[in-house]
Amino acid sequence: METSHKNNSVFSAMLTGICIAQLFVVGIGLLLLLVFCAIACQMKDPDSVILPLSLCALYISSLAGGFAAVRISGDGILSGLISGGLTMLLVRLLSLLPLPPSQMTPLQAGIFFALIPAASVCGSVIGKKRKSAKPRHRVRRR
Repeated sequence: METSHKNNSVFSAMLTGICIAQLFVVGIGLLLLLVFCAIACQMKDPDSVILPLSLCALYISSLAGGFAAVRISGDGILSGLISGGLTMLLVRLLSLLPLPPSQMTPLQAGIFFALIPAASVCGSVIGKKRKSAKPRHRVRRR
């Protein structure tokens, strides 16, 4: 009975960390989109950089979400993977809004959606707390 209760508390802590990490994804994504829109507005042809800048904002915010998920939950790569999957689901839901069609083919869109969890896993690997390294040299005593 003890291990079941302990596993539930670990899972709920991980889920809480992942949900909080989604707030980081949305916040950082919106901030990056504002910055990138300001950059694009200064260009002569902003239409040519909209897709690359928006994908850059998506992947950087997904990376930050994986980083936040592993730091908040304390778990490893699994929290980053679940966070990336949830981010991918949220972005997919946003893409169902009735907006003008994008210039991407379905294959390109599928690849770009698949890269969201990969970016989040990279963020979780970067954010994983590591044990401090032991000193390599011994202190000589006289």
